[in-house]
This record gives sequence, structure tokens and C-alpha cells, in this order.
Amino acid sequence: MQLKKIIFPCFVFLCMGTIFLFSHQNGNKSERLSDDFVLKIIKSVTEVSKTEVSEIRKVEIVQKTRFLIRKGAHFFLYFLLGFLSYLTFKVYHFKHPLFLAIFFCLIYASSDEIHQLFVNARTGRVLDVLIDMCGSFSGIAISLFLCHFWMQIKNKKLTTERENYL
Repeated sequence: MQLKKIIFPCFVFLCMGTIFLFSHQNGNKSERLSDDFVLKIIKSVTEVSKTEVSEIRKVEIVQKTRFLIRKGAHFFLYFLLGFLSYLTFKVYHFKHPLFLAIFFCLIYASSDEIHQLFVNARTGRVLDVLIDMCGSFSGIAISLFLCHFWMQIKNKKLTTERENYL
């Protein structure tokens, strides 16, 4: 059995588990995690640039970037899920891996938002499903491109080997 047939599904489940764990955090904990991420970035930038940022300015930056960070996390995690799910369906030679990956990501994104309805201080939003699907489409598109590119290289190598053999 090919190692890819074990590794890709494992990474899909790992990605799904990560999404589930982030979604299972209550609203306050989730927001603190996003805010801490921005504060770490601010700290790194100020250390590198050797500048000072007041506490008031840090709070302003955190408040202004919170939405972007949170939605960026949605996009990124579903980018990974789309990328990995397409590769998994492809490596198992499913018919129509593109459509299966899109459908799989849509079902998981929808179920994730439903899950959040039952978590304290969280909400399920259609906007988040749309952002998740944009991430998924991007991941699927990149994996589709890489698979196509890889096949071109592989076919060119086979053609060259055949010509050298003759």
C-alpha cells in the first residue's frame, strides 16, 4: 500500500480535529486566542524594528485586526482541509475528486457552524461557511494545479526515458 494512502487521510482527520477543537472553545477563549496572536505579532515587529507601541495603541490594533485574524484563521484551516481532501480523494482514485472535495468541505464547514451554535458565546454564521468555502476552493485549486503539474513532469520524464531507450 502506498504511504500516501495512509498519510493524506491522517492529515485530513488531523485538520478536521483542529477545526473542531478551535470551534469547541467558548467565545471568550477563542477571542483571547486571536488577540494573543496579534499581540505576539506586535511584539515581534516592535523588537525587530526597535520601536515602542503604547498599550492604548496595542488595544486599538487588536480591535481593528480581530475580525481579519479570526476570518483568516477560518480561511487558512479550510484551505488546508480543501487541499488535503482533494489529494486524498485523488490518491484513492475516486471518480470526480474535485466535486467530492468541494462537497466534503461544504458539509464539514456547515456542520462546524452548527456545532458552534451549541458552544457558549459562539454563533454559527453563513458568512463563516462562505469564508471556509473560499479557503477550501483555494486549497483544492492549488492541489489540482500541483497534481496537474506533477503529472506533466512525470509524463515528460517517461517520454524522455522511452526516447532514450529506443
